[in-house]
Amino acid sequence: MKRIILFAIFLLTTLAASAQSDVASLIDSGNTKIKQKEYALAIRDFEQALKAQPADTAALNGIILANLLAKNLKEAERYAEQSIALHPLNPTFYYQRGVLNNIKEQYRRSIEDFTKALELNPNQSLLVQIYLNRALANIRETYLDAAMADYNAALEIDPRNSSVYNSRGFTNYRLGNYLDAINDYSKGLDLEPNNAISVYNRGMAYLKLGDKANACVDFHKSCKLENVNGCKMVVSECSSKRIEGR
Repeated sequence: MKRIILFAIFLLTTLAASAQSDVASLIDSGNTKIKQKEYALAIRDFEQALKAQPADTAALNGIILANLLAKNLKEAERYAEQSIALHPLNPTFYYQRGVLNNIKEQYRRSIEDFTKALELNPNQSLLVQIYLNRALANIRETYLDAAMADYNAALEIDPRNSSVYNSRGFTNYRLGNYLDAINDYSKGLDLEPNNAISVYNRGMAYLKLGDKANACVDFHKSCKLENVNGCKMVVSECSSKRIEGR
């Protein structure tokens, strides 16, 4: 009898290990399909993983992300609510719901979600993303000073993040701090030299300061990088004299 019981326990343990392996494979497959932009197939993989393990955080995270990318907002919301109910202390799910609320233009709700996520001590990588996305919501609500505070907090964590510099540059531009905007765009471009939008935006900040020479350098460069607005500015502001290099 002992042998039968021990065999049954061994069999159950083996089946459990096999199930965990299958779930991990489905999650890996789903994440690969997200990278390949095959969102419907990714959703199918995550759904199968969740059938086996309904509370698996990686599968829940994946299915929310895949639905967001596929613009299945109702499904993304359903899984986000489900995930928060299952894991109320997991900051990732509040962050994802915040992103969803940003997409839905419900910015005050997204600010609440991002703030809650921050209270739950996320890791540094997620922390930067939360600050970036909360800053966006603050900008939409015209809380520009709050947005600046979020960008500054993000840069304290990751001082070599070009996205933060570029976003803070845009906010400084909106605030009329054109020199600060130029400095931010320049720092971002040091890290990502061929960002056509940032080159164009820096050109616009130069133009606001009356520095058409440097503005036209940036407009020409952004046009070469296939930025349509940069090409338009070359025609309207720089057609009389092509300026090459600084």
